Amino acid sequence: MSFGYDEFAQAIVGKLCSEGQWHRAVSLDLETKIEKKSDFLTGERLLAFGFARRIGGQAQVITFRLKEDTDEAEMALMNEAAQWLYMADPLVLLGYNISGYDFPLLALKLKWYEGKMKQGCKEGEKPVFPRAYWALKDAITRTFIVDMMHLLRFAIARHDNTTPKYRSLAYSVAHPKFASLPLMRRKGLAEAETSEDKGKKIFEMWKTSNPDFERYLEGDVHDVLLLAEEIFGVKPK
Repeated sequence: MSFGYDEFAQAIVGKLCSEGQWHRAVSLDLETKIEKKSDFLTGERLLAFGFARRIGGQAQVITFRLKEDTDEAEMALMNEAAQWLYMADPLVLLGYNISGYDFPLLALKLKWYEGKMKQGCKEGEKPVFPRAYWALKDAITRTFIVDMMHLLRFAIARHDNTTPKYRSLAYSVAHPKFASLPLMRRKGLAEAETSEDKGKKIFEMWKTSNPDFERYLEGDVHDVLLLAEEIFGVKPK
């Protein structure tokens, strides 16, 4: 009998649900300042954090947006999002390509945060990190990561009786297999010809305070949470 990543993830989720802890599975997405291909995973500016989790039978969605394009504002954004993570105390982080982008970028940003804190110290002093820093560090180093991109490519392939292929989240949410799910399906708000154009569009939405910026982010984290519940057979309570 084979036992692979999918079965292991199912066991983790099953344990979480049997203990009444599904609310500690948190869907995460980051929006970032990407203006050209070479910007990816270089410590690029964080524009927003989005989170979703199931509370009292309802999908709770919350976003935190960068106030201005400065280092100080970005650190404040990280603190604000981390305070929420401290309260949520996640055991599982869900995301779409989270292992390929969001997770490694957060690790980079945490090192950047540490460096900024050390710069503010006098010679010989050690920085005193706030509780928010430790909440973010715990989320990066102690949670179980479930990348829905991989689970969905196999689920869709089984449904279509085809070879598994890497697909975009936009493709997944529009797939007939999930037609009955109450997904937000807001990927079209940042539709573009290339990933580079998409990055520029998202940054422009943030810069102009376009409300579609938050709506786009809300859609991503909400839909990934519901897709995870569908794939794992989670019955929201």
